Amino acid sequence: MAQQDYTIDNATGAAVRADLNATLQAIVSANSGTAEPSTTFAYMIWADTTANKLKIRNGANNAWYDVGALDSANLGLMLASFFPNVNSNVTATDEELNKLDGLTATTTELNLLSGQTALSSVEDAYPIGSIYMNASNSANPASLLGFGTWTSFGAGRVLVGLDSTQSEFNTIGETGGNKTSAHTLTTAEIPSHYHSMILGGGSSGPRDAIAVDAASGEGHSYDGTNGEATESTGGGGSHSHSTLQPYITVYMWTRTA
Repeated sequence: MAQQDYTIDNATGAAVRADLNATLQAIVSANSGTAEPSTTFAYMIWADTTANKLKIRNGANNAWYDVGALDSANLGLMLASFFPNVNSNVTATDEELNKLDGLTATTTELNLLSGQTALSSVEDAYPIGSIYMNASNSANPASLLGFGTWTSFGAGRVLVGLDSTQSEFNTIGETGGNKTSAHTLTTAEIPSHYHSMILGGGSSGPRDAIAVDAASGEGHSYDGTNGEATESTGGGGSHSHSTLQPYITVYMWTRTA
């Protein structure tokens, strides 16, 4: 450890030589010491052995800035070789840099950034064509996220994934479906049921009644020799019923630019 005032005093040969040697020792040891050098200069390097930090003096020569840890490889700094695709200066405000305060990550996690052409951003997560949803805030995402042109999307509709095997869902942006469905029932779609019938002789003869029990389907015997089919009832009209699935309403937007 060595520090010096970097002033070579007028003296005899031996004294000047000692002064020069002390100055050179201070240079090669980065002005190392447990306390800061008594004489400082702008951009001076100091190896602070108490804090175990390499420090540099600011341009105004009134404060020290930490450079890195003395006992860590590369002073604990990430090398440019970790980011081979970063080929220009990265700029950030003090506020943006201060968001890193308290950030913790292992070397392995940090090295995952190696080879990336750019750091991911919220804008990267919402490319053109993306859908943004919000359960309570109706504001346009451009004002919330700070980028893009957004259009209200999917009013009154639910989303379904593309399925090339089904004609209803094999084209992006295809729409269809109704809240209610009107359909004329076929015989096969009518629930199993029973009718009461009047059976017996001709129009002038006696008519024996047979009632078919609606619960069991069992009928009573009769003495008539002729049978009659039951009469057709109902108008053969369509039946409307709700096909609305369980749902929850949100604000939806799609990014168009």
